[in-house]
Amino acid sequence: CKNNPRGVPRLFLGNLPFAVSEPTLSTHLRDCVTHIKWITDKLTGKFYGSAFCEVRNSKDAAMCLKEINGTLLMGRPVKINYAPVRSGEEGDWPPRSRVITGGKVANAGGSTRGQAGGVGIKALSVKPEGCSKLFIGNLSYDLDDDGIAKFFMGVEAELKSVRWLHHKDSGDFKGCGYVDFWNTDACEKAAALNGKNLLGRPIRIDWAE
Repeated sequence: CKNNPRGVPRLFLGNLPFAVSEPTLSTHLRDCVTHIKWITDKLTGKFYGSAFCEVRNSKDAAMCLKEINGTLLMGRPVKINYAPVRSGEEGDWPPRSRVITGGKVANAGGSTRGQAGGVGIKALSVKPEGCSKLFIGNLSYDLDDDGIAKFFMGVEAELKSVRWLHHKDSGDFKGCGYVDFWNTDACEKAAALNGKNLLGRPIRIDWAE
């Protein structure tokens, strides 16, 4: 391939959102991915926001660098580079399973549940089609409507409404709630903030129906 003279079909991807999933990444790379290895911390399992991807051939790899490198995925510009298999890796790459995490098999059997970051940041469930609503948890008791709206506007995700959950007996705030967005694109941008610090606490985010 002219733009990939070494014929490398493996790519390194960086600056990935923590909420990225195998289907979301594959779609962004125009369904040319055959294998993914999410890069995680060996001790904690926390997702680093990067991955190795094997694509169908060197032409697909060149297309990813030329046409997809720098494009926005869930609000973040993806960084793509060629990643030739190093000496000693030949027997381990491509892996036997389509998706692995930190060298351990993940989503065995082709399941698309969960996300790249599964251990350090609690994994999101599978996104419902057209989803525009999120569950938010582990919230500071000082958080209010304006605070949560400003938090999501940081990634240009405009809130449509928010509903806080309270204990039935005492009326005390449970530290969680639901937020609605105007469209599914804004919802995806907001989901990418899963695990980010909000008033001193890592927010927990998941899809809601």
